[in-house]
Amino acid sequence: MNATETAERLAHLSEGLLFISESEYPLEQFLWQAADLTPETILTRSGKPMDTSIEEISLDDFFAPVATEEDWHDDEDRKNVQRFQKLVKALSALENIQVFKLGKVEIEVYMVGAIGKDLVGLKTTVIET
Repeated sequence: MNATETAERLAHLSEGLLFISESEYPLEQFLWQAADLTPETILTRSGKPMDTSIEEISLDDFFAPVATEEDWHDDEDRKNVQRFQKLVKALSALENIQVFKLGKVEIEVYMVGAIGKDLVGLKTTVIET
């Protein structure tokens, strides 16, 4: 699967999903052609200043709150957990998958991996106070 097809698949898998933190935000697919997977690239491509706080976390740690089924979940919650699990599996297939959190409090999150020389992934926003 090439980068464009992968980006389309991620868009399809994430359609209608909201990442829940202290607020709810959609997941948006992106494709950056001919880019290196570095924190500097993430800051540049996201339009953030180079002095923006950036933290790297694991894909599993980031998705644990939404991809782990709980006893108190209802049927709709369970369906969303399954959708998030499929999304994590698709993201895990990318080369060198990384998760970058940019900023503080209202944080932009980039889940990004490589397909050849291109970068593909998802972005969302989380609120952490």
